[in-house]
Amino acid sequence: MTSALISAQTRVGVSVAQARDWFLALKDHPERYRFATHEGFQFVQGNFGQVGARFKTREKFFFLRLELLFELTEVTETAFRFRLIRPGWLHVWCAFVVQEMSPDSISLRLDIGSSTETGARLLRFFPVRAAIRRQITSEVTHIKSSMETVYGPRAE
Repeated sequence: MTSALISAQTRVGVSVAQARDWFLALKDHPERYRFATHEGFQFVQGNFGQVGARFKTREKFFFLRLELLFELTEVTETAFRFRLIRPGWLHVWCAFVVQEMSPDSISLRLDIGSSTETGARLLRFFPVRAAIRRQITSEVTHIKSSMETVYGPRAE
């Protein structure tokens, strides 16, 4: 996997196990991932902890609404990696990475990259980069709030 081109990161007051459990429970609690620019997602195959699982999202980038289809490509104790299937010509990949900061807090990072030079150029193009950065910053901020609501803030 190539290096991330766009990332957003935040510290969350939950344990690594709680963060993993939050992601694994998304099929049963898709409302946890709904916020102003993200209309949530729907599994069309499998579950968040299964390689090969597929899910659709509906997202708003400024004035543009997009329906995206993703496939999980790798699941570990501290990461969920997936690729964009539709639109597929971009060859975009994404990864949620959890790193323990203390027993009661993690660093949650969302990385975006591309496996092709064409996709990488598009992700580096300022308007696209700005829109994606804004979206994923909102995502990690929302996830932080949701995780801490579900499990209670444990550390800051």
